[in-house]
Amino acid sequence: MKMKTWWLAGVMAGCALALAGCAKQGGESDVKTLVMVPKGVHPYYEPCYEGFRAAADRYGVKAEYRAAKQFEVPQQVEIIENLLARRVDGIAVSALDDEGLVPVIEQAIDAGITVITFDAPAPSSAALCYIGTMNETAGYRGGVELAGLMKTAGKVAVLQGGLGAPNLNDRFKGFERALKEHLPGAEIVAREDTQGKIEMVVNKTEAILQAHPDLKAIFCVSAEGIPGVAPVLEEQRKAGSILLAGFDDLPDALNAIRNDTAAFCIAQKTFKMGWLSVENLLAAMDGKPIPKEIDTGVLIVRKDNVDTYMADMKEEFESAAAQPPEGK
Repeated sequence: MKMKTWWLAGVMAGCALALAGCAKQGGESDVKTLVMVPKGVHPYYEPCYEGFRAAADRYGVKAEYRAAKQFEVPQQVEIIENLLARRVDGIAVSALDDEGLVPVIEQAIDAGITVITFDAPAPSSAALCYIGTMNETAGYRGGVELAGLMKTAGKVAVLQGGLGAPNLNDRFKGFERALKEHLPGAEIVAREDTQGKIEMVVNKTEAILQAHPDLKAIFCVSAEGIPGVAPVLEEQRKAGSILLAGFDDLPDALNAIRNDTAAFCIAQKTFKMGWLSVENLLAAMDGKPIPKEIDTGVLIVRKDNVDTYMADMKEEFESAAAQPPEGK
């Protein structure tokens, strides 16, 4: 899965600028440096950082983006350790793992760095706040939507990009509960780990379809799911006959909705996550109390709103982004 050239160029330029100008040595600069640390390189995080950078511009701070090459906890820990050594001011991290990040987050906070989580929480850690989707609630909403489309009981497969990720486990928990309550006869016959990789989604989907030729639906609790499943269904001429739905609004997922291969996706308010991450990092640095959790909400994207939903989600921040903060 390749990220857009403009995105890579923008991130590289922003990182180079931050590295050149933000080292805190001898009080060189009073401008705060805030860093977004996603789970890894993935286009899902593009609008997250877009919101993060837009808010940073508005409040006169510097934004950086540091992503591990692979979705692996040791790599994410190493990135945070490097930021700790540089003594950046604030970190917003999308946690790959809960317990695995506890020590390094504690070290960062002990060093005077403000740390929050966005998109995926680390509830056992000392991070001050989680900003993002309430994942169990969102998974439940997806299960209710799918049950309504299925109408009658049948076999369902679930694809998940990491069986150890707390946010994805919460989504599955909510999804499973919704099926039990709204379509009791539905049976989850497979729950497969795709490791966040589209090629793994393809392989797992092919194996599931072979093992369960009477499968009725596939639900994906992470972003790579719909883009990986859709081509398999199309190739096997099962698009439309097997319901496909899941999380996140990557371009390939939206195209699958447009051509009726997928029924819906659950769009997280990623731009809002990034924007609020900056605002709450700065508030915490100023000694102001911040909520332990901030629900950014989700939106069901179907064919009837697939081309309009993004503008609707960004609208609430457009006027704020265009105006300098009070007192500036």
